[in-house]
Order: sequence, then structure tokens, then C-alpha cells
Amino acid sequence: MFWALFITKLDILTKYYMRKIGKLVLKGICALLYLILLVGAWYLCLSTYACPAQGTEYVTNHRRAPAVQNLPSKIAPWDHTPTVILCEYAPVDKDQVHRAIKFWERLGYKFLHSQRSDIRTEQCNRSQPTGYITIHLVTTDKPMSPTALAKTHFYVNNDTNKIEWATIYMRADVKKTVLEHEFGHALGFLHFDRINHLMNDKWELSGWDTTGLESNQR
Repeated sequence: MFWALFITKLDILTKYYMRKIGKLVLKGICALLYLILLVGAWYLCLSTYACPAQGTEYVTNHRRAPAVQNLPSKIAPWDHTPTVILCEYAPVDKDQVHRAIKFWERLGYKFLHSQRSDIRTEQCNRSQPTGYITIHLVTTDKPMSPTALAKTHFYVNNDTNKIEWATIYMRADVKKTVLEHEFGHALGFLHFDRINHLMNDKWELSGWDTTGLESNQR
């Protein structure tokens, strides 16, 4: 009799605590799933809106940026029609450069091309290739943020307020729109904070919108 009563109470207590443990385990699993979702949402937000891993950079000596409402700022025009040179080891080929040039030509800009190897070598080795836009593979001696996709240097003559030269440095993994974006910097355009615009500084938020980039507007 005693043994049977003991077994019954033990069974009741076992079931009670098992239910308690089961509830705790279920709460723990729910909390873990919530944490995973929270971290995932944070990462997605960071990678889409804040992470600079897909950004681009530019460097210019000219500090005055004319404010134009709802249009990308343009520092200055070129002194004369620039010649585009694809330097050795650049991470893009002639076809990619040709497409980028055609893209900007449709917006009303003009470019010259140099096929002579002696001119190409000379200008690619210059730190200030006056009259040229040179395209390079970025190297360790050219400071660039480790998260940047590309970087363009362009020089403005402050006496004439005209661009005299530009150099484009690109990483080996070239993403869509990046070369066209860098040509925009070489032509004097700064970053423009509009989703889907070519000159947006975050690659994930950029696109092919060319509002304000047409030469007849600037």
C-alpha cells in the first residue's frame, strides 16, 4: 500500500516537473529564435544602409561644391576633351571601358582615345597626367579604404576652375556601374544621395538613374 502510494506521488511529481522543464525549454528555444531573427535583421539593415563595404571614394583639391537643389553637385568642367587611357594590369578590359565611355557620350560628353603604347606607359606612370583620365588597378602604395570598391582622384585648376586630369583606381572585383560611377567623378561629379542614382556613394543603393548628369543641364 505504502509502495503503491509512493509510486503514484512520484509519478505525479515527475509529470509536474517535466511540464515545468518542458515550458522552460520551449521558452529558451523561442528566445534563441528571437535572438537569431534580431541579429539577422540588424545585419541586413547594416549591410543595406550603413555598411561602407560597397562604397566608393574620390579625392580632389577643389573644396567648393556648388549647391544645386535636387541635382548632383558638379565641381567643374574639363579644360578640354580628356583622353582615356587603360593602364597595364587595370581590372577592366577595353570593351568595359568602351561601354562606360558610350554611356557618358549618350549624356553629351566627349572623350578621346589613345592606343599608342608609348603614350599609355608615360601617362600611366605620371602622378598628374594632365589632359588624361587614366584607369589603374589599385596598389598598396595608393591609400584606399579597405571597404571601398574604387577611388578617383581629379585635379581642378583653381585659377581657371577647370579639371586638368583624373586617375581612377579600381579593385580586381569590379561590380556593375562602378566604372561608370568613377567616370562621373572624373568628370567632376560628387556623390548624390538618391536611391538608384548612378552617383550614390553606396553601391547597393545605386543604379542607372542619370538625373542631373546630362551635359546640357550642367
